[in-house]
Amino acid sequence: MKAEHLVISTAPSTPESLCWSGDALMDWVSGGIRYGLDGSVADPSIRYGYRFDAAVSSQDGRYAAVHEKLGTKAILLRDGKQVRELNRSYYHADAYEYPIALHTLPNGRTLLAHCPDEYCRLEIEDAETGERLTRRGGDSPDIFHSRLQFSRDGRYLLSAGWIWHPVDTACAFDVNRALEQPESLDRPQDLELGESFLEIHTAALGARDTLVIWCSGVDWDAVLPSQEDRPEDAGGLGVYSLTDRRFLSMVPLTEPVGALMVMENHAVGFFEHPKLIELSTGRVVERWPGLATGTQGSSIIRHLPPQPPLALDPAGCRFAVGTDKGIEVVRFRP
Repeated sequence: MKAEHLVISTAPSTPESLCWSGDALMDWVSGGIRYGLDGSVADPSIRYGYRFDAAVSSQDGRYAAVHEKLGTKAILLRDGKQVRELNRSYYHADAYEYPIALHTLPNGRTLLAHCPDEYCRLEIEDAETGERLTRRGGDSPDIFHSRLQFSRDGRYLLSAGWIWHPVDTACAFDVNRALEQPESLDRPQDLELGESFLEIHTAALGARDTLVIWCSGVDWDAVLPSQEDRPEDAGGLGVYSLTDRRFLSMVPLTEPVGALMVMENHAVGFFEHPKLIELSTGRVVERWPGLATGTQGSSIIRHLPPQPPLALDPAGCRFAVGTDKGIEVVRFRP
């Protein structure tokens, strides 16, 4: 894959958040400033009187949620206008990233996934009306949901959070099943991990039914039985089929990966700086060491300095980072 690097000036300000909206980048935290890839800027001059520091949006950019990563407050926006306030439980909210995601279905309905009542109770709502689509009774499993992500086609919802105390984990849910049988959100689809206890630090949904994970605790003797020099302490980069419930591949990595963006046979890891990784081998194909992207490797980020704004567009094979130069965009071509 060939990469193209471009810089969009945002002077005199620097972006506080970044979300893709077509061929533009939106800084919703700063009030919905629109930065076009052609250098155009549109500022609606909206300012929020609160300490919001992050945002997510639907793929068409019509809906967005501005939130505080380590707080309990968010606001839902439609076309830049406030629809309603959102909240999550205070319980350890100052330790891990706010769980929230948006996705627009082919019929035009936009879904909002978050945890409005309890840290462990995942809900899906109609973003427009606020209707709770997964209302149910009973208890939810003791999972701190975080880093929610819909698959590109909206079929799956991923949670990459943690369990006590603390162990990183990830689980995936079938969205259609959840809408028909809400109680399925309390029965997460466990990954078939064999005899190993894998701590899943980062996960991302790829094309079709695939899930890519960065994990530790791999039994390399079982994974690579014929290899004499096995990487006993290395982490693993695995590609998992949610349909077949098995790993399609697992390869060793000798460095942290951080957040992931999956593009067919490659992924970009963002620990310290972006790096393009070949999924079948774990080989780092290209690096951008001059582009700082933080050191987040878990949903628990209380101990970390603020991370730079990062916008991922796996379908468009591109990502953007807020830096002191403005917005730096890397686009991939076949």
